[in-house]
Amino acid sequence: MKPLFSRLAATSCLLLMVAAAQASSRPRYGGTARILLHDRVNSLDPAADDDHPAARDRVAALVFETLTTVDDQGRVRPKLANSWSSEPGKRTWTFRLRLAKFHDGTPVTATDVVASLTKAGAPWKCSAPDRQSVIVEAASPVLHMPEMLALPKYAIVKRQADGTLAGSGPYKLSEWQAGQRALFSANEDYWNGRSFPDAIEMIMGASLREQLVQRQLAPYSAAELMLDQFRTLEQSQGSQNVLFSRPADLLVLVFAQPDGAPAPGRPARKPVDPRVREALSVSLDRVTISNALLQRKGLPASGLLPQWLTGYEFLFTIPADRDRARKLVAEAAPGARLAPVTIAYDSADPVAELVAQRVALDAGQAGLNVRANPDAHVNTKAGQASLSVDAILLRLPLPSLEPSVALATLATSLGLDADPGSAILNAGRPEDLYEIERKMLENFRAIPVARLPQAVWLSGATHSWQQMPAGAWDLDQLWVEGAR
Repeated sequence: MKPLFSRLAATSCLLLMVAAAQASSRPRYGGTARILLHDRVNSLDPAADDDHPAARDRVAALVFETLTTVDDQGRVRPKLANSWSSEPGKRTWTFRLRLAKFHDGTPVTATDVVASLTKAGAPWKCSAPDRQSVIVEAASPVLHMPEMLALPKYAIVKRQADGTLAGSGPYKLSEWQAGQRALFSANEDYWNGRSFPDAIEMIMGASLREQLVQRQLAPYSAAELMLDQFRTLEQSQGSQNVLFSRPADLLVLVFAQPDGAPAPGRPARKPVDPRVREALSVSLDRVTISNALLQRKGLPASGLLPQWLTGYEFLFTIPADRDRARKLVAEAAPGARLAPVTIAYDSADPVAELVAQRVALDAGQAGLNVRANPDAHVNTKAGQASLSVDAILLRLPLPSLEPSVALATLATSLGLDADPGSAILNAGRPEDLYEIERKMLENFRAIPVARLPQAVWLSGATHSWQQMPAGAWDLDQLWVEGAR
């Protein structure tokens, strides 16, 4: 009998251990997920100008929702709109709204959606034929209107008379200290069910110095990682839970002044000679920038869209050719050869600083005088308009996993396309999109430099955090074990 009892005891212990393991991995309601952000967000308004729009969109997604969303496979999914249809010409689209409520308790109506899209500057005619239907009419065909309306800037916002903003998302804003801290509480009436955490707290401007020294993230649930922090965690003993996106963020040098007449709203400044721009492009050692400065986490960039998304970026590959760069400089007008080329970069981005300095070094070896200057407002329209520089080094997230939507959005951000609603959004074949992108790049007003991923460091108690391919966070299933 004794061996029998021993076997029964052992089996019981094993079953208890399995049950405990399953319980620890089962999603739990409650607690607060505390997240450390590198950048400071000054406004949650998706339509506002912000020095760190990518960080703003990440935080605002807790509160405000778009009509549609795009999953990690690039497939469009319902969000506030539960269905949509288009006329055969793809100029007129109809979106049917689901039953949802804003955080102030009022229902989300088609009139609210039209008002929000109009405020966001949607370049289409929007109307509300009834309470639950929104019609969007474009002047030319838009093959991917649902993917366009998944962009964060088209999130649906109800603007109250007192200036406050109401959303319909899974969390409500409970406390707000601009640029420092935000506290969000779970929306009990959310149409898709209550989120697991009771609250999410965002702490902005975090340095992570203490956490990296201790190789320990607790008591925080997650932290946004910068490139210079990757190596510290990689060299630490034991496994660190770090999630990377695809190399999706584009580091691109864009010349502020187009050829010809000065751009409205910009300081009068002569455009940089096209031969000098081309010389700067071919002087860059993009492979070294990717391998050394980006610690092999990034990739050289030669197009606006990444190879992994389109399959054709390799056709734009620009090998470093200092001899050709010197020849182009020699062919430029004497004034263009001697005048320094000034570049502004984001003073809050350590990666942008490293790359800007390397751009100046590479260009100097080709006979160009490039000066890199930090600035705190390179990402805002007002800041860009006030800069007295020749070019700006921008870090732009990939806007969408739908190539035509991504290219149209990037073209608008870079000032490369006066009518983003026409040819790009009507491109039905990859070769059509390739030709459009090729024409955008042929005058070297935009010079792609590198691509790099976004990364997040998770604590061992954080579960079901999804890092999307382009860097966005999907926190729909997030839960935190043992959080308070």
